[in-house]
Amino acid sequence: MADCTVEKQNSAKAPGEVRDVEMGAEVSSSAGTSEDGEVEDQFRVPQSSFWEKFSDHGVELRGTEPVPVKKRTDTRYVNVFTVFATSMTSLLPIGIGSATTIGFGISLRDAALMIVFLQFLFAIPAAYIITIAPLTGMRQMIQSRYCFGKYCIALTSIVVTLTVGGFAVTASINGAQCLAAVRPGTLPVEAAIAIIMVASLAIGFMGYRVLHFFTRWAWIPTLVAIIILVGAVGDQLWQQTPLPAPPTAQEYMGIVAFAAGNVVTWSNVAGDYACYMPPTAPRLRLALYCLFGIALPFSLLMVFGAAIGGAVFTIPSWTAAYKAGGIGAVIGNILITRLGDFGRFILVILGLSVLGTCGRDIYSVSFNLAAVAPILRRVPRIVLSIVATAVVIAVAIPASRSFVTSVTAFLSVIGYYAGASVTCFLTEYLWFRKGDPTSFNPKIWNDGRALPTGLSALAAVLIAWAFIIPSMQADWYTGRIAEKTGDLGFEFAIVVAFLAYIPIRSLEIKIRGRL
Repeated sequence: MADCTVEKQNSAKAPGEVRDVEMGAEVSSSAGTSEDGEVEDQFRVPQSSFWEKFSDHGVELRGTEPVPVKKRTDTRYVNVFTVFATSMTSLLPIGIGSATTIGFGISLRDAALMIVFLQFLFAIPAAYIITIAPLTGMRQMIQSRYCFGKYCIALTSIVVTLTVGGFAVTASINGAQCLAAVRPGTLPVEAAIAIIMVASLAIGFMGYRVLHFFTRWAWIPTLVAIIILVGAVGDQLWQQTPLPAPPTAQEYMGIVAFAAGNVVTWSNVAGDYACYMPPTAPRLRLALYCLFGIALPFSLLMVFGAAIGGAVFTIPSWTAAYKAGGIGAVIGNILITRLGDFGRFILVILGLSVLGTCGRDIYSVSFNLAAVAPILRRVPRIVLSIVATAVVIAVAIPASRSFVTSVTAFLSVIGYYAGASVTCFLTEYLWFRKGDPTSFNPKIWNDGRALPTGLSALAAVLIAWAFIIPSMQADWYTGRIAEKTGDLGFEFAIVVAFLAYIPIRSLEIKIRGRL
């Protein structure tokens, strides 16, 4: 079960030490520099037998502290593929994909072409960024401190927390709709959301090792269930709703921001899933694992969702099911009508397929909360996981009542910010730090004075928003530029952030005399 090499324990734990469950080693509560010059582990836990019992039972207690080289021993590199592929092989992309034909009103052919191309294109930044984590041993938000600083990173952390939490909300709604459709009128969607999130909490609560173990195998029953679903519905998907008019440039450009919100945002958390891997990890293999783990299942299932969405208003029984319980109810109608009680069983598997997605998201949110406010570093990660789960449940219940509107607005807006923040980070790392991971000095990871101020990145993001706002298009707002050209918010986010960050950061370096 263990992903990492476990060292044998030959002596009892000394006072002030706790077992690092990911590495099987004892972690001292002190910090400093070892005799060989390597920065010692700064991981601290509350001095209580209560927390040691959690550690002894396999719960990851480590928070945002960088992982020392000697503890980066997870050589099961395929974990990068399975943690993404399993969480993407679920109802989440099917539900999101249905929004392309229902919400944007484009044809299945056009949606399929744009989905596949854009998903692979926008997954490239995450595929590159994840290769930095084994070289630094840092969570993604801690790496971002070397661009946004210790305090300005709070804004990005808040947005990323909302983003990842938003995916958990979306996935839990999809799963809950399926569970509620097993026996209509028996299990409310609200109760199903709570069941899914509490079960997901167990995965996110346990941490890195259990998350990777679960995702290594959970894709198997889900894939079988999806294949059965495809077989059950395949002969009906040709009944696509005719478009009342040819799609305009506005609809097509809106898909770009929508797709960016799906994928680019993972660049802000990718390192969380590889920080226990050694510096010698093969970078190309990790990048490919990440690229295909995100883009391959997500794009295929989004296309499948787009096909279902395009037929919803052509098939009367699907229309009634959609109005009653969303896309999950449509899937339930398909399976139960075609397969009877066996279809109900498949529906349960599909409903629970989002556990890997939600568990992964709760895990990342627990670290991002600590980055929002440095004082939260004192709060054990497992407590933050519980808080995150409660918040997701509270948000998902009202959001489930207007799913398509909620998901399209949510994904488009977060795509804008992700474009600007990821551009600043990559520009910092590749332009100013020359792609040198040693420039992320672990000695200063929590030193606000030694780290960059973050004002350059913050200014670049804010300047980008001055161009994003008139160029964005959403259900609740359309800018002046977007009225004529369609949604160009994501494109402006990248270009303006890049052009603004370089001169402002150069000036900051000149004034400070260092990075």
